[in-house]
Amino acid sequence: MEFALLLILVLVVGASVVASKFNDDGGNPYPFTRKQTVFTQVEGAFLNLLERAVGDQYKIVSRVKLIDVIDCKQGLSIKSKRAALAKAKNKQLDFVLIDKEKLTIVAAVDLVNNANKDGHKAQRDWFVNGALESAGIPHIRMKVKSGYRPSEVRDAIMFKLGKPAATQTQRPVRNRSHKPAVLSPSQAKAQTTALAEI
Repeated sequence: MEFALLLILVLVVGASVVASKFNDDGGNPYPFTRKQTVFTQVEGAFLNLLERAVGDQYKIVSRVKLIDVIDCKQGLSIKSKRAALAKAKNKQLDFVLIDKEKLTIVAAVDLVNNANKDGHKAQRDWFVNGALESAGIPHIRMKVKSGYRPSEVRDAIMFKLGKPAATQTQRPVRNRSHKPAVLSPSQAKAQTTALAEI
C-alpha cells in the first residue's frame, strides 16, 4: 500500500516536471528570442540617408532616451526634479546628432509618420519638444517619405541649426563653337595607330 502511494507520488511529480518543460508561462526566467534586425525598414533607410547627408560632420546615435540628453536645472526641489524625470523617463528620440570633435549634443532628430493620426510620432509630443527647447537642443522632425536626397536632408538640418546650407558649386559650362574639331598631327597618328592595333 505504501509502495503504491509512493509510486503515485513519483508519477505525479514526474508528470508535473515534464509538463513544466512544455509550458513556458512561468517556468523559463528568460523567455526571449533574437530579433532579426535592430531597425525597422524605414529607420534603417533613414539612418543610411542621415549618414550620407551629415555623417561627415556628426556622429549619429539612434534610439536615445530623452533622459540621456537632458538634465534638470539647478535649484529644483527634490519633488519637482523627481516629477520631471518621471515624465522624461519613458520618452525616446529616434536619432541624436553629436559633434565628432567635441562629442557634444548638436540636435535631436525624430521621424514623423503622419500618414494617419496613429502613425509613429504623428502627434507632436509637447513635453519632448519643450524639454529639448528648454535644454537648448534643436528638435528636428522629419516627415517619413521616400525620395529624399541627402542634400535635401542636409539643407533641412543645417537650416534648423542656423547654419548656411552647402551651396552647390556648378562647373562652368564651356562655350563650345559648332565648328568641327581639327586634330593635331600627333592626335591623328594616335587615332590611326589605335585603329590598327584592334
